[in-house]
Amino acid sequence: MIRVQNAEVFVHRRGPRGGTPLLLIHGNPDSHRMWLPMIEHLADRFDCIAPDLPGFGASALPANNDVSLAGFARWTDDLIAALELDQPVDLMVHDIGGFYGLAWAALHPDKLRRLVVSNTLLHADYQWHFWARVWRSGLGELSMKAFDWPVIGPTALGITMRIGGPLLTKAQLDETFANFHPKARAQVLRIYRETDPAKFAPWEQPMLACTAQRPTRVIWGARDPFIPLSFCQRFGAADVQVLTDAGHWAAAEAPERVADLVREHLTIA
Repeated sequence: MIRVQNAEVFVHRRGPRGGTPLLLIHGNPDSHRMWLPMIEHLADRFDCIAPDLPGFGASALPANNDVSLAGFARWTDDLIAALELDQPVDLMVHDIGGFYGLAWAALHPDKLRRLVVSNTLLHADYQWHFWARVWRSGLGELSMKAFDWPVIGPTALGITMRIGGPLLTKAQLDETFANFHPKARAQVLRIYRETDPAKFAPWEQPMLACTAQRPTRVIWGARDPFIPLSFCQRFGAADVQVLTDAGHWAAAEAPERVADLVREHLTIA
């Protein structure tokens, strides 16, 4: 546990210290645990750092729970400061982790060494998927309350994640449900209600300026029903790797293959 913005944040850290840190920022409805299978294949060489985002997993919410893009970038920068990472970091982002990491990278390209983007976005023309529209509506609280119902709750989340991540195991689905607690659900509602795609517009060009400066690899699960495949080409990266059999959670669905792609990108001359 470390303190970021005067709140407890859980960080899973594994691998040799002293090298370039690899910061892994998860999405919704996940925690640091989504990265663990991939870390198994990287920790022999890389200093893998996977925090739980505010309100997710074992991390508390800061008193000023700022869910603006500027707030996400500030939290990420404060996390890096709390970890005392005084050299440019390698960064991998997924899902709403992209709101945090890509916004941070847009403001602090000098603190970034290399970037890996996986099934996320920061584009003003994105159209919310079905569940995001529900969470943004007055039905959001009811939809989240349903996760408290025996059988119905885990079944609903399991079906949605199975559609979105066809290679996820039952153990991964059960673990995700066990960690998708009421605090995380409330944070999801806040993020989706206040992070309208129109607010991404001022951030797109700074993000693209960053990806033009820093080596960027996109690793994308093609069977993602939440973010169209076309978005994988919109991060200014010539290096785009598509996993045709994986979905939204490519790093968790095909951890060894994704780890090989990450390793290659971080070590290429």
